[in-house]
Amino acid sequence: MFKLTIAAALAASALSTPAWAAPTAKLDAGVVEGAAQGEVAVFRGIPYAAGPSGPLRWRAPQPVKPWTGVRPATANGAACPQPHLSDDPWAQVGPQSEDCLFLNVFAPAKTPKAGDAVMVFIHGGSFIRGSGGVPLYDGSALARRGVVVVTINYRLGRLGYFAHPALTAENADGGRLGNYGLMDQIAALQWVQKNIAAFGGDPKKVTVFGESAGAVAVQMLTTTQAAKGLFVRAISESGGGTAAATAIRGGPLTAEAFGASWAKGVGAADATPAQLRAIPLADVLKSGPAGPMVDGVMMLRSPGDTYRKGEQLRVGLMIGGNSHEASLVGENVAVAKAGLGAAYPELLEASRAHPTKAGPESDLITESLSTQPSRYLAQKNAALGLPAWSYYFDQVAGSDRAKARGTDHGGELSYLFGTRIDKEVWDDEDARVSQAMGDYWTRFAKTGDPNGQGAPVWAPVAKTASPYMRFDAHPHTDQWTPLEDKIETAAVAVAVKAWDAAK
Repeated sequence: MFKLTIAAALAASALSTPAWAAPTAKLDAGVVEGAAQGEVAVFRGIPYAAGPSGPLRWRAPQPVKPWTGVRPATANGAACPQPHLSDDPWAQVGPQSEDCLFLNVFAPAKTPKAGDAVMVFIHGGSFIRGSGGVPLYDGSALARRGVVVVTINYRLGRLGYFAHPALTAENADGGRLGNYGLMDQIAALQWVQKNIAAFGGDPKKVTVFGESAGAVAVQMLTTTQAAKGLFVRAISESGGGTAAATAIRGGPLTAEAFGASWAKGVGAADATPAQLRAIPLADVLKSGPAGPMVDGVMMLRSPGDTYRKGEQLRVGLMIGGNSHEASLVGENVAVAKAGLGAAYPELLEASRAHPTKAGPESDLITESLSTQPSRYLAQKNAALGLPAWSYYFDQVAGSDRAKARGTDHGGELSYLFGTRIDKEVWDDEDARVSQAMGDYWTRFAKTGDPNGQGAPVWAPVAKTASPYMRFDAHPHTDQWTPLEDKIETAAVAVAVKAWDAAK
């Protein structure tokens, strides 16, 4: 548990409101000292694994070297290397380094004897950018509700997702090929199991939650045996649910072959592991995107396919997306056409009879990319008798409401974390939605049920029913329309065909 300096304790007793300073926590690797921010203790830049640079590049995360004395934990650790592609709030990552496996902890000042529930956040950014230290993800507002919030970094781009025959060959155990970013996330969850009690958290009450790529990562975590026992609940925000991961084995271009081709392109043909790890960072960063793959060890198949087979971990699931996810792909209609297949023309015509502010083409992109695939995973969880909750977020800041086509991809984050961003101006309606959303999320983390006394009822997904919570000015349980049922059927049919073809 936290320890206070004598001066801090005296100061706290002299004030009428709670106050504390210089909180410390004893971890398995040493003692860290954070900072007090009102009713929350904040610890930043705690290493959860050794820096994956030099000989540790493209290896599974290794233990942190213990330190002596008290390590300051008041500044974010370096973000993992990434290209600068945006000035958006989620991209404000600060300094970067390959030594980047850090996390941040936001903990309530007062902790119940039984320990607080824990929420571990995985950031988005298409698996090529972002960090847990982005100001948008400040966990203080959630922590004030009585949970311990952890935000993490994980390796990105080709540093995080890369397969190569030489790297496979050096692993005597058959290798955890390619998904180093996923390994990092698991290492962070293992760190939580060992250390979160020092911050007042209960390791038996861990919820993992993420947005966009982070939501896909959450889905991967719920479908890999390597993460079994590390968390009991999961929240997937705007991650869809039917995307097919790249296959390492089978097909004309495996991930290993692609990795070898890339290495040859940067002058490392037939490279040894040591030669690969010596490739300049600049060459790694400019080499194009990379992402998760089916590796035959940690990931046996795409997450959606795993849910289809009923092989996901037995954990509670909350999942959904926003009303204008089409913003993620620039309103590219080809996404909906590919996601819905031959059913697209008929569904487009039917959508014209139900006009929205975004328009039928945009709606079909959102529905096929995010809304209905997310619903599918919730239904598959419920089919096993596991807790499942669906949502649809449709709140836009008062300053943008008149011109917005809906809630853009990522638009729910400032409401969840209570961190107003950019020039966004909230009115009372926005503040109410933010309060409600944070309450639902933290109640789910604490009990497995987002409902609470006095709050609008959020009906769970069941084996025979698929309701969802609509977050708007007046949050309420809603039902999918017959048209949305048809969209789900078409999207799942296309996904199943892709899953079967990947085998």
